[in-house]
Amino acid sequence: MKYLLFIIMFFSVSCAGPEEKSEKLVQGADWHYKMGAGYFESREIALSIKELTTAIEKDPNHLEAQHLLGFIYMGRRDYSKSLAHFNEALRIDPDYSIALNNRGALYLSMERWEDAKTDFERLLENPLYPTPELAHNNIGWAYYQTARHGLAAEHLRMAVFLRPGLCVAHNNLGLVHLAQNNRLEAANAFQTAITRCPDSYAEPHFHLGKMMMDDGHPKAVESFKMCVEIEPESNLGRRCRQYLQIR
Repeated sequence: MKYLLFIIMFFSVSCAGPEEKSEKLVQGADWHYKMGAGYFESREIALSIKELTTAIEKDPNHLEAQHLLGFIYMGRRDYSKSLAHFNEALRIDPDYSIALNNRGALYLSMERWEDAKTDFERLLENPLYPTPELAHNNIGWAYYQTARHGLAAEHLRMAVFLRPGLCVAHNNLGLVHLAQNNRLEAANAFQTAITRCPDSYAEPHFHLGKMMMDDGHPKAVESFKMCVEIEPESNLGRRCRQYLQIR
């Protein structure tokens, strides 16, 4: 009787249709994705990668698993793997804005300025995209890196128009003005960034300090000191410390 029961159970499992098998694989993929996302939240990255990879093996079209793996590899600066997973996510859903945004950010890290600009311009075409100011800032940065300063300034001004407190856009606008030799406007932009983010953003302190040092202004020391105070262990903080030693 036990033998007969075994035969019946085996027959039942082995005769599962392709749709049932596919559904089970998708459900299994989702379980592994949730495990991977949980490990990511608790910063157990190796375990997260393992679970997400298993999710994709079970279901290559798992949108969230593809995207999260791309995001993790971007953080690890494994840009080729990151790009592959972002591309897969966008193959699955070309309108998945978070993947498009993060691929654009990846392109910026890779210094692929035109590709980055294209992705952020696509985001701006979506009227429901919630943070167009960030897309304008990133497009402006891409234009700045390719020395198209007029277009860079246009997008950066739009970024600060949409969000006046976006300190990075004010700082980037200062760099554009500096490249155009508009020193007064550059200083004003750096100062605006400092006013908006006085003790949490070091870069405008650094740029304003350099400008004041070039002009022989004694307050350059204060800017470099503030830069070091905000980011004492970063490369930027070390550069500010070097300028203090020069003084």
